[in-house]
Amino acid sequence: MKSSGVDTTAGQDLAGVDLPGVDLPGSDLPGSDLPGSDLPGAEGEVVAGFGAWEAAVRTDLGEAGDPESAQFWALVAQIDQAEAEADAGADGGLVGGGRWVDPAQELMVGLAGAGANLARASAVDAEDLVRVFEPGIVSALETVGRVRAQVEGLGFALAVEASTRGLPTQVGLTLGEWLRVRCPWISRQEGAQIADIVRAGKTPWGTQLGADVAAGITPVRRAWRVAKTMFRLAGCLQVDQQIDYAQIATSAAANPDITDPELELVCKKLLIDLLDKKPREDAKRFAHELRCVSRRPLATGLTRLTIDAPDADAALLEGVLNGPLAAPAPAQDGTPDQRSWGQRAYDALIMVINRGMSNPGSPPSSGRASVMITIKADPTTGKPVGAGVTALGQILDPEQVGRFACTGDVTPIALGDYGEPLSLGRTVRLATPGQFKALLVRDGGCTFAGCTVPGTYCDAHHLAWWSREGGTDILNLVLLCPRHHTLVHDKDLTATIRGSNVTWHL
Repeated sequence: MKSSGVDTTAGQDLAGVDLPGVDLPGSDLPGSDLPGSDLPGAEGEVVAGFGAWEAAVRTDLGEAGDPESAQFWALVAQIDQAEAEADAGADGGLVGGGRWVDPAQELMVGLAGAGANLARASAVDAEDLVRVFEPGIVSALETVGRVRAQVEGLGFALAVEASTRGLPTQVGLTLGEWLRVRCPWISRQEGAQIADIVRAGKTPWGTQLGADVAAGITPVRRAWRVAKTMFRLAGCLQVDQQIDYAQIATSAAANPDITDPELELVCKKLLIDLLDKKPREDAKRFAHELRCVSRRPLATGLTRLTIDAPDADAALLEGVLNGPLAAPAPAQDGTPDQRSWGQRAYDALIMVINRGMSNPGSPPSSGRASVMITIKADPTTGKPVGAGVTALGQILDPEQVGRFACTGDVTPIALGDYGEPLSLGRTVRLATPGQFKALLVRDGGCTFAGCTVPGTYCDAHHLAWWSREGGTDILNLVLLCPRHHTLVHDKDLTATIRGSNVTWHL
């Protein structure tokens, strides 16, 4: 090491502290006695002496003397750690001797030190790695996992603080969007997942989940699975139940012995238990609350849509997907339809949607769902009683069967006590286009009191249900929006028509 030529006195605070790779002038930092400070009237010489000492230190430190370098902050981190160990014990930001710890400095020093150490590890190239024994490779991989978890946890904690301070809203962005701008290395999906977990952490059931992510215990991808499940279940549970359900999923997510597929099963089991353990009416209501459409980009130009539908609505959708519009359609020259079932089902669904969007004022015509429902009937009267079952196994209660008869092409099969077919009905005839136009003129829109949904978005409801031998004539039909149509069938409500007025008996 070069000599500064300046007499220095060993510092007291760091006496005896060994800083690897750092050779300071005089083996230690200078103490309180500045060079030449004992010379009266020699201020200029004092300043000059100190400047010479500082220049010598910077020369000896090299890159570590540059505050803009990672080596500088790594050195500061070593010094701070040495001081902290010497001071023994911190209290509310104050360490022994009354020194205040600056959180911002701690954050930057720690990250810079970590970056410097990672740079050192990354300097081991492929040629060097071949000389590392297998236990070393395995150990290094495990360490990478721990470091990654810590970095992800710190990033999440910073995102929580940014959200709390309202930094994203100050620039008109959501938290996910703001993270994408500030952290371009994360994907759009990861940014959205972090935002969801931050939101979950502000709920009574999500406090522990957020804490586990911030501590690096639970990865973001696993915590998001829990948050997504709980957001869906929360509306069906009391607060104490939310906490109990979340505790199960949160503990599973934090357990490294539980794989991602197993965690997925845990979350699904919570949903199944919620529906299966509730009375029939509660299960129907919860299923309605849990209806959902989610989307996930797969690649450029392709998006995956996932639908979670209550059984009655699922039967309606499957009626479209398996109906006449989804049947194979040979070309004009007789060439067989080469589309797969999935492609034909997709084309049928899009065709139904396009028809509705392109002709919003037109009455329903073709393209309705075609569904076969098996209904048990009283052998003495032939009238349907009890629930119905679709061809794909969905169980529909009598109210849902009645609603379905109004909105889909239903082929009913009445069964006796032993499951024997009593009769095979023909496909139910819906309101004709002419009848629907007449209903638009008479009713205008949904006839339920206080509802303002236009008639073009309504269904033609049989006042005397078709399943109860009601006819499809204008005096037995009224317009109802889908929401009130469901309510009328669930509550078995009746109405009276007087001229152009429809009065519901609630």
